[in-house]
Amino acid sequence: MFFFFVCGTQDFSSNLKGYENLRVVCPRCHNNAVTPRKRREFFTFCFIPLIPISWGEELRCTICGYHQDTNKDQLNAMIHQHPQQWK
Repeated sequence: MFFFFVCGTQDFSSNLKGYENLRVVCPRCHNNAVTPRKRREFFTFCFIPLIPISWGEELRCTICGYHQDTNKDQLNAMIHQHPQQWK
């Protein structure tokens, strides 16, 4: 008898609370599409998330997929540095 099991990883990302309206220019594609995200990546077995592999906060471009790790101190500095991009 043969059983087929599916293993892999899945990214569960969501908007970072308190920074939902922050958008900055992407250094790769030059669009105003980089948003702060809360990233959580899990090991999955049969499409069920079991073990967290990595987590954190990142900036991610919704157009080209560029991403960079960040923290709330850097986000607050971005808000004060570029107030016109904070909508």
